[in-house]
Parts: sequence; structure tokens; C-alpha cells
Amino acid sequence: MALLCLLLNSQDSLAKIWRVNNNAGVAADFTDLQSAVNGAAPGDTLHIEGSPYSYGGATIGKKLTILGPGFFLDENPNSQALQHSGKLAGIAFNVGSEGSLVMGIDFQGNGINIFSDDILIRRNRFSTQNGVIPDYSIGTINLYYRSNNSNIPINNVIISQNYGVKIAVSYASTGVLITNNYICFEAWGGDGTTSYCLAAHANAILLVQNNIFRRGKVGASNSNFTNNIMVFGQFEGTGNLYSNNMASASQFGNANGNQENVIMANVFVGATTNPTAEGQWKLKAGSPAIGAGYGSTAQNPIDCGMFSGQNAYILAGMPPMPAIYSFEIQPIGSNTDPIDVKVKVKSAGN
Repeated sequence: MALLCLLLNSQDSLAKIWRVNNNAGVAADFTDLQSAVNGAAPGDTLHIEGSPYSYGGATIGKKLTILGPGFFLDENPNSQALQHSGKLAGIAFNVGSEGSLVMGIDFQGNGINIFSDDILIRRNRFSTQNGVIPDYSIGTINLYYRSNNSNIPINNVIISQNYGVKIAVSYASTGVLITNNYICFEAWGGDGTTSYCLAAHANAILLVQNNIFRRGKVGASNSNFTNNIMVFGQFEGTGNLYSNNMASASQFGNANGNQENVIMANVFVGATTNPTAEGQWKLKAGSPAIGAGYGSTAQNPIDCGMFSGQNAYILAGMPPMPAIYSFEIQPIGSNTDPIDVKVKVKSAGN
């Protein structure tokens, strides 16, 4: 056992961080995602740096951490000095990628296909913009089966703090946590669309909490829904447990702390007060969602919606790592007056 622990610790200490950057004139380790995946070893980290160009997609069969700089950086002051996001096309996680994490990525309407257990998808953007509509098109996170055995559904997947995403659980997966996301069908479908924003197999078991459902149908059975807000949409399924959700109509009913027929203009600050894509979904003063969450007390209030709970949504999707948000350099210097550089660094919360 001691030898095994020594070997594991040795493997962790050998993990490497790779730079992925396709900007002209930048000396990086890789310029596209698939080459970075192929060149990295299990346990390594890929830093996808900001760029106006996409790094493409990849099929992944090893444990990797993929980190981007976040998104909506131009809408969130003091987020990143370089306001380009790290853009990727679709990703497929195959068996062998167990334990992988992808965070802070701009998928630009593309999605993720999961064929492996134990995947964490956190703080990513899956939408594309059309004019002033930030969620005009939406990418999908698809949960399938193990890539080496189509008879075994994948299990233990966490989908947390993502913006503008659809979710499809196509097989009888268990251990699926969906928390603090902005979930919706495409805006082009309209608020009355009956297309699914969250669709789950009848035997899949989900824990769904503190999400905002913007538009589209939610279909799930034998799952638990807590502290969610449905702005527009429909709900269908059997055997579910509902508590402390609120909706614009009677989607969750009014038992077990649920609230129905809520006027959504009274819930959120809205685009007039906070015109950013994410910030408009914060709760306004006096919102009926404040303190309405399951287990809320006066000493420890818990709200409904994506900005509350243990995994509160983080603006701009920035990973919890140091980020340069201000960079100032003196344009001219000399031997007697060296060039001054002022850098400000901060870290997003966990």
C-alpha cells in the first residue's frame, strides 16, 4: 500500500501545464485542442488562452483538466485584461477520461458528448449571440453510454454554473448533478417553444437544483428538483420530488414550498437594471425568491435561482485561479528612468 501511494504521488507530481494559444507571434506549446490532447499525458492541464479564433474540437480518452479564461469578459469589468474568450468546438469524453474537468470555455453554440463516468463540466458558455440576444443558439451536453460498452449508461456527471445550455440524458444514468446553470432552448424557438431544454431517460436519476429554466420543456422522472426558477416553459414526468421551486405558471404546483404563477418581473433585476447577459438574472430587492430555498433560515438564507446555494453561479465563468485584469506599461523609458509596469491580479471564487 505504501508503494502504491508513493507511485500515485509521483504521478501527480509529474503532471504538466500546457499552453494552447493560436494568436500570431505567441510561442505556445500547441495551437489547437486535439494536438494538445494528443500531446498531453493523463493528469495534465491544458490552458486554453484567449483568442479571436477557435481551437477546434477533440476526442478525449485520458484524464485532463481543460481551463479557459472565461466568457462575457467584455461585459464584466475587472475580469481579464485580454477580453477574448477561449473558443472550442465540440468535445467527446471517452472511457479513460474519468476525472476530467472542463471550465471557463466558450463553446460558441457547440456541445459536449459524454461516453465516460466521472466528468465535471463547470463554468462554461454554450450559447451564441444574434444581435442583442445572447442565447440565440444553444449547444447541448449529451450523456450517453460508456464508449467501450454501449449497454452501460455513464454515471456520476456534474454540470454546474454553465450559461446557455441544453442537457440530454439519453440513457438510465445515475449520480447526475445539475446545479446553478442557465438552461434554455434556443431563443429563435420563442418563449412558447415545446422543444426540450432538459430531457432525461425515464430511468435516469437526476438531482436538479438552483437552476434557471429560461424557455423550453423539462422532461424527467424519478428525480429531485429543488430551488429552481422556471421563467417560461413546461414540465413533464412522473415520480419526481419537487420542493421550493417557483414558476411563471403551475409547472411545479404550490405544495412543498413551491410557488406558482409568479410574476417574473418581480423576481429578477432584469436587463434594464443590469444589461449584461448573466447579471440580469440576479434577484432584485424584495424578490419572492430571496430566502425561498429549501432549508433556508433567518441565520442562513437560501435563495432560489442560480446565484445561490453551495455552487453559486460565477459571473464570466472564470476559473478559481489568478487572472491579470489590469496591465499598465509606461510607453517610454531610459537608462535613468526604467519602464514601469503595473499589473493587477485577482482570483475568482471557488
